[in-house]
Amino acid sequence: METNKVSRVLAGRYPPPGTSPIADAIRARRGPRGITPLDAALLHVPPVAGGWNSLLGAVRSQGKLPGDVRELMILRVAAINRAVFEWIQHEKVGRESGLNNAQLYIARDEATPLPPAPGILTELQTSALMFADASTRHVKVGDQVTNALKKDLEVLARQQNAESIEERIEDLFAEAALVVAVYNMVSRFLIAADVAGLSDDPVPWPIERKEHFVSLASSHVIHAVTITTSADAPWIVFANSLLTNLHMWELIIPHLISDLPSIVTGKPRKPFNILIHSQRGHGKSSLPTATTIPSLASDIAHLLSVLNIPTPVHAIVGVSQGGAASLALARSYPELTRSIVACDTSPKTAPGNREAWAGRIGVVYGGVSAEEILREGVQGGRVGKGPDYAAKVGMGKLASITVPRWFPLPSKCAEKESERGERHKWMAEMIEDTPVHGFVAGAEALSDYDLYQADEKSQTLFTSPIERVLLLAGSLDGGGNIGKGLQGLRDEWNTVRCQSTNVKPVEYVEISCAGHLPMIDEAEYFAEVLLSFLDSFRS
Repeated sequence: METNKVSRVLAGRYPPPGTSPIADAIRARRGPRGITPLDAALLHVPPVAGGWNSLLGAVRSQGKLPGDVRELMILRVAAINRAVFEWIQHEKVGRESGLNNAQLYIARDEATPLPPAPGILTELQTSALMFADASTRHVKVGDQVTNALKKDLEVLARQQNAESIEERIEDLFAEAALVVAVYNMVSRFLIAADVAGLSDDPVPWPIERKEHFVSLASSHVIHAVTITTSADAPWIVFANSLLTNLHMWELIIPHLISDLPSIVTGKPRKPFNILIHSQRGHGKSSLPTATTIPSLASDIAHLLSVLNIPTPVHAIVGVSQGGAASLALARSYPELTRSIVACDTSPKTAPGNREAWAGRIGVVYGGVSAEEILREGVQGGRVGKGPDYAAKVGMGKLASITVPRWFPLPSKCAEKESERGERHKWMAEMIEDTPVHGFVAGAEALSDYDLYQADEKSQTLFTSPIERVLLLAGSLDGGGNIGKGLQGLRDEWNTVRCQSTNVKPVEYVEISCAGHLPMIDEAEYFAEVLLSFLDSFRS
C-alpha cells in the first residue's frame, strides 16, 4: 500500500543525487525506493538524518533476532501508536520475513487483550509481542513479561549455537528492547511531522476488514464488520451474547483466517470470510421499540441481504442470546445457512430464569427487587435509583456479579489475576459499556421465549432442513447444567431429525474447563472444535 499524500505540517527535503553525502547514504540503504517521505522529513536536520539512517540500518539488518520476531514487534508499536506510515512500510517487510495474515492480524488488533489464543504465533513471537505491547503502553515492563521473553530467547540462543548462552540471551534481550524503543521513536516523529499526510488515517488491516452501519426496517441500525479473506471463501456469521458486542469474537478470528495446518490433524486448512455484528442494543447497534429472540434472527437475515453476502452461508455461530438467535434462524430461515453452531444456550426460557433476569435488572437500578421489576417494569428507567445510576454504577455492579458467574473456577479467566485475567477484565469492561436499555431489552427477550413452538409460517425447529447442527457448551457453565440441557436438546431433535434418511444428526461437544463463553476462556480449544466441524462439510 503506497500513498500519494503529503505532510500538512512539514515539507520534505529531497536533495538531488550527488549534492548531499547524507542523502546519498540514505539512498544507498534504501535501494530502489530512494528517499522516502520519512527520510525527506528528517533531512531538514541532516546530521540527525545521517545518524538515524545508521541507527535504523543497524537495528533492521545487523542484529541477531529473527526477522519475523523483529517485524512483529515493530508492527505492534505501529498499531498501538496509530503510526500508519510505519505499519504500511513494515507489513511488507513482515510478510517477506514469513509473517502470515493471521499473525499480522494479531499484531494489528491492539484492542484485544494479550496473550492471543495459542496456535497462531510461536512462543517467541508471543513473548516478543507482549514485551513490545507492554513497553509501548507502559514504558516500564513487568518482570513476568520480561522473564517470559528471556526464557524464549534462551531457546533461540541455543538454536544459534552461541558460545556463551547467558551473554547471547542478554544481547538478544537488549536488541529486542532497542527495536521497540527505536520504533516508538520513529512512530512519534512520523505522527508529529504528519509524514506522508497519514497521521489521521486508520492503521490498515492485513486483510480486508470493513465496518458497516446497516439500517434495518427504518427502526434501528446494526453495527457489523466484514472480514474478507478471498472472494470465494465460505462465510461464517457470528452473533454475540447479551452484555457483549462484536469484539467478543476477536480471539478466535485469527484461527478462522489462517491457512496454517490443523494443530490436531496437521492437515492444511483454508481461511473463511467472517461477518461479526453487535446485536441490537449492544455495542454501537441501536435499539428498536421491542426485542425478541426471533427478531434477532431476522436481523441476521436482513444483514446478509443488505451486505450482499452469498447465501447459504457456511454457518451461523452464536453464544447465549446469540445462540438462541442461531436456533431461531435454523427454525425460520434455514435456507440462509448450511449449518448453525449454538453455544451455551437453550431453545426456551428455563424455569426460574424470568425471575433471575428481573433480579439482575434490579441490581442495575440499585437494589430493586425482582418482584417489583416483574410487576412494574423499569418505567422508562425511572425505577429505583434511576438511569444515571444504572449507567454509571449499576452496570459495573452487574459486571462484578456476572463475570465470575460466566467464568467459575477452575476457568483460566476466573479471576482478574488468573492466568487469563486480562480477558476477565476485558469482559467486565464490555459489560459496563453495554447500554442499559440494550441489556434490559435483551434480558426481557430471554425471559420469555420458546423456540419449540412453530413460527408464524408454521415452521418448527426439529423439522428444519438445515444441513448440520452443532450444540456446544463449556463444561463449567451453570455447574454443567447448560451442557446437560443441550445434550437433551440434541437427543430430542435427533428423535425427529433422524427419521429422515441421508441427514446428519445433531452433534454436541463440551469444552472442558470452560465457562459460559468458551471462545474467551478456552479460545484455542473452541477454535479447533469449531474449525473441525466447519471443515467436515466444506466443499
